[in-house]
Amino acid sequence: MKTTEVNKELIGKRCECIFTGLMVTGVIEDTEENEHTIEVKVRFDHPHQWGDDLYNDVWAWGRKIDEFGTLHHLQLLVEKPDFQIMTVVFGEPISQIDRSVFEDVATWGVCSLQGWVNSYESVRFVAINDHTAIITGEYNMEQVKVWLEKYTSIKSLKTS
Repeated sequence: MKTTEVNKELIGKRCECIFTGLMVTGVIEDTEENEHTIEVKVRFDHPHQWGDDLYNDVWAWGRKIDEFGTLHHLQLLVEKPDFQIMTVVFGEPISQIDRSVFEDVATWGVCSLQGWVNSYESVRFVAINDHTAIITGEYNMEQVKVWLEKYTSIKSLKTS
């Protein structure tokens, strides 16, 4: 990062910076500027040891006149959403899946595909037409995908 790119809007952003020769990740907590340098305080995701000491943060700095310093190693990380999205087009109507797969409620503990998907913690199912559903979740999405591929007929399945 260049000294001219540093501003208070960076606070709270995830980044990667150099510490004792290693690239480490963290969150920008503060910025400071004086006559000669601009600095960015990075709180590490995990403490890092150097010698006998444990460090929780570092100031990445850059000299204004020639960009010399550790600041030029600092890079913002792409912020990923906290959830995944799966778009599923089934080979048969969702109502037919409800009647066939979930015919025996005792086996699955629910009576519908929506009920089964929603029973996973952090996962939600929304039918957008008779063959298509949007499934969102923070985690458990791989298990849901594997189950859907095993027990239902799928025309297409896209994840993002």
